[in-house]
Amino acid sequence: MTDQLKSARLATKYLSCQLIAMTALALSFNTLQPAHAEEIIWKAFNDGGSKFFEEHDYGKAEQSLINAIKEAERIDARSPELKTSLELLRKVYQAQGNTAKAEAITARLEAIESGDRGTEIPPVTTISAAAAAAKVENNTEVGDSDEAKSIVRKRLNDKESSSFSNANISSQTAASNQQIASVSGIAGEMKASNRVKKAEELLKMTGHISWTKGLAISADGTRALSGSDDDTVRLWDLSSGKELKRFEGHQDNVNGVAFSPSSNTAISVSGDSTLRVWDLDSGTELKKLKGHGNIVLACAYSPTGNKAASCGYDGTVRIWDVLAGTQLQECQGQGTMRSVAFSPDGEQVACGGADKLITLWRVRDGSLIRQFVGHKGDITTVNFSMDGTKLVSGSRDLTIRTWDVGSGGELYQFVGHGDWVCNARFIKADSKIASGSLDKTFRIWDTEKGIETCSFNLNAYGMFGLVFTPSGENAITSSNDYSLRYWRLIE
Repeated sequence: MTDQLKSARLATKYLSCQLIAMTALALSFNTLQPAHAEEIIWKAFNDGGSKFFEEHDYGKAEQSLINAIKEAERIDARSPELKTSLELLRKVYQAQGNTAKAEAITARLEAIESGDRGTEIPPVTTISAAAAAAKVENNTEVGDSDEAKSIVRKRLNDKESSSFSNANISSQTAASNQQIASVSGIAGEMKASNRVKKAEELLKMTGHISWTKGLAISADGTRALSGSDDDTVRLWDLSSGKELKRFEGHQDNVNGVAFSPSSNTAISVSGDSTLRVWDLDSGTELKKLKGHGNIVLACAYSPTGNKAASCGYDGTVRIWDVLAGTQLQECQGQGTMRSVAFSPDGEQVACGGADKLITLWRVRDGSLIRQFVGHKGDITTVNFSMDGTKLVSGSRDLTIRTWDVGSGGELYQFVGHGDWVCNARFIKADSKIASGSLDKTFRIWDTEKGIETCSFNLNAYGMFGLVFTPSGENAITSSNDYSLRYWRLIE
């Protein structure tokens, strides 16, 4: 991709995201009347669809316009906004040569004119697009066509958090005498508690022009890494909040980042299906590792720093020799893998994802050791304890769970978050767990007493990405205004 094409693509992404972000911020502070808010949201989606149509990116234009139509329907079933979006969507289908859908839109418009709301708009995906989605489900490689990329990107956006996607997730609690009650109520309730504090914001770091999902903090706690939907990786000084370096090379959203143990190199993974190794001192790209057949979501360094692990949409966990730039192992899972972590001795990797299982693999030969069963939703985060005897996991079932590595048995459930859990890790010599969620709270859990000891509220700020320091006393979140925020969490 030429520099000019990349600049144009990023500019379009920036403009579309800016419209949505401004709306989300306004809504989060309740400054808009409902009808006015719907009109602004409609305009953001419709303008985005129009821009994508002009660029002949018909897959993204279709997605944006489907969302615009849904917002227009909330305004009025026969509103001018609805007609505008329907007419533009018809042009998209005509440009794609999809006569059946174009005719369905025409019938819908005629029904509106005649005073009848008519039939629902046709499904988003075309037949060929559905086939591409099926390939993703079957863990086969998806091609580089715009349509295939559109489908996998839609699947990512549908499953990941957004300012407008407040999925109605039913809380699920297991019938177990080991379930631990939260001081803030059961999953999904978010009751007030006298133990809830307001997190202290130390720094606000700005520079990214889109949402950030990948975050990492160096071993000495002085620097941070971020990977964003603006396709860049950035290095930050946590004493001043200044951007130290910017790393460019990925051709799609950067979904995960990690520091090496020495913090002189870093790795990043992206929607472009690659893992890249960066020299943090010179700012240069050292290696570009290829092997994944689809979007890569997460990565981790081994404790010695000579190996790395990555996982993603192709359902695999891959082990890499970072120095040689070669793949050592490919561990085949089931469905999208969202999180991966090395054991403290570097002999095992744990991963979790859409199969609702935690799977433990042997690094030296890629063999399956065991699986941990219990979660009722996608697993979003997996981490080992310092001594390597336990695992902690967080899930879209709103729970955090601890596990015995040796036996595979579940130790405890921690229930209290009101939305998907973003991250959870052991802190303070494994005696506590720190967690964060899309419910905009941090929570601290006592693993020995089996209780939640404290919660911290972020108020209006989002939590699209999250990372804790090893002590759990500080955290970085990526916010809905594209900024990064550095927090102090003192119980």
